[in-house]
Amino acid sequence: MRRAAVVVAAGLALIGGVSVATAGVASATRLKIPIIKEIAPAHGPLAGGTTVIIYGKSLGGVTGVSFGGSPSPLVTPVTQGEILAQSPPGVGTVDITVTTTVGTSVTGSVDQFAYVTTPTIQKITPRVGGTLGGNRVTIVGAGFTGATSVSFGSLAATSFAVQSDQEIVATTPAQPVGNVTVSIVGPNGTTPVDPADIYTYSLKVPVVSSITPGFGPAAGGTTVTINGKYFKGTTAVTFGSIPAASFTVTSAKTISAVTPPGLVGAVDVTLTNASGVSGTSAVDQFTYMP
Repeated sequence: MRRAAVVVAAGLALIGGVSVATAGVASATRLKIPIIKEIAPAHGPLAGGTTVIIYGKSLGGVTGVSFGGSPSPLVTPVTQGEILAQSPPGVGTVDITVTTTVGTSVTGSVDQFAYVTTPTIQKITPRVGGTLGGNRVTIVGAGFTGATSVSFGSLAATSFAVQSDQEIVATTPAQPVGNVTVSIVGPNGTTPVDPADIYTYSLKVPVVSSITPGFGPAAGGTTVTINGKYFKGTTAVTFGSIPAASFTVTSAKTISAVTPPGLVGAVDVTLTNASGVSGTSAVDQFTYMP
């Protein structure tokens, strides 16, 4: 007796000349409904226009993003786990949903976007700075016209300037290591707390581990390699009390510097960045020879 031929293709099994559905075998493990895990910022003006970063899974092949049922006017796929979407005009708190060729994301608290009349912060650049303060930070958002104060945590910015309704440039105050919320007070209220508001104070004072070569003529002009860590953003290299003739930060762990003229004897080489000045020890010494 001949056996019935069995062919599986495109979700169908052909058994004895009769096609039978295979209940999605093979497709179930490949294709997944998009999932939203986080959005930033989670607030924006009633007029829309806020660029929202959507983080999640299975976001590839996006065909649309909606804010409470209203389609986003501009959607930019970035990766399988990230999408940029511009908010349309709206009111209240709405769910953001992502639709792909597979389906639409399930709504939940992590995808909620609030339309507010207060000023809102969309992005802070840079998001990290030294504990000594004095860093220039650009704040992008909406509703900044007429802003009366900018704060980093509980401390006011040492200075700020409203560049436009969408941009403020502020100078950070000195603070201990940690994360703080940046807030802006305007005629219509204070910016709501949002993941996009976080600024990090980092204590990464330069650390010198070796100087090569460790000696050179008192006339200066010796090119030395300084090794260590946290060299990114170095603003000064000093031999004793005298600035280096020149220096180049070649990496976060290496600096090339040219010695200035000095007195015969050993001096400490110190580096300065936004967080402070490197400590001194035997490993950072350079000796001027007669």
